[in-house]
Amino acid sequence: NGFVILDVSDPYNVKITAAYNDDMTGGVHNAFIYENHVYAVNNGRKYDIINIDDPYNPRRVGVYELETPGHSIHDVWIENGIAYSSNWADGIVAVDIGAKKFDEADRSSLQYNPLLAKAGQGSPSNPVKLAELEDPTGRNHAAFPFLSKSTGSFYVIAGDEHFPFGLGEIQNKEPANPRGGYHFLNMNDYENPVEEAIYQVPEAGSHNLWVQGDTLYTAFYQGGLRVVDISGELLGDLYKQGREIAFYLSNHPEGRIPNATMAWGPQPYKNHIFFADMNSGLYAVKLVDFEKQEEE
Repeated sequence: NGFVILDVSDPYNVKITAAYNDDMTGGVHNAFIYENHVYAVNNGRKYDIINIDDPYNPRRVGVYELETPGHSIHDVWIENGIAYSSNWADGIVAVDIGAKKFDEADRSSLQYNPLLAKAGQGSPSNPVKLAELEDPTGRNHAAFPFLSKSTGSFYVIAGDEHFPFGLGEIQNKEPANPRGGYHFLNMNDYENPVEEAIYQVPEAGSHNLWVQGDTLYTAFYQGGLRVVDISGELLGDLYKQGREIAFYLSNHPEGRIPNATMAWGPQPYKNHIFFADMNSGLYAVKLVDFEKQEEE
């Protein structure tokens, strides 16, 4: 129902230190660990905040839930003491859960998140909402804060998830045909966030993403792994602007559904890109610099 804490200090003898199930009968979908607290997306409608200073005795210290009719939540991502939740029709909600307040005098053009000017009142036991932007399509599935290294602008990248033709892989073991993309929400004026750019692969659907530097790594379901340059000014349709650096289709002939790419989660690590495919497992790929190879 809830989540399990594991002691992996000895990888050959993994031990369960605690199982936390209190008031989590609807199940935990996603969780984020930040400063010895677990932010557990629970029952599809809230996130519970569980202190794990003592991993043998976890305890709830807070909860955050919207008040809108029929609200629901899919995910939460935390950076610099701000929790960014993905709430389908309610869109992106940014919440102070212990952020250090920055004054305008502290502002650096390349190191400043404007939301921090409003932060400083929240804590894990007292979450305080800072900003929000609704999603009229009701498809907000993921959120990733992005501070541009090249311009200093602060964005939240909001990802869609949409299965207009049904969940083929899950329901019928047939290839699905999802849709959706990423919306770049400029948060420089956090009281009036504005969508300024979009990245969407035609005839494919977005799922999860990761940003490192000014590069976007995204699993685009049947569109595979995509690597995108998001440096500089971000306006309009980034796909049509030719910002893709590379893509990789994980269409393995011996997959659960043969030759059907269904990538759903990337992460760059130690000069590799790791990503999972629903039909064929875990991949580790390297981004090859073809121009450098040709010069050599």
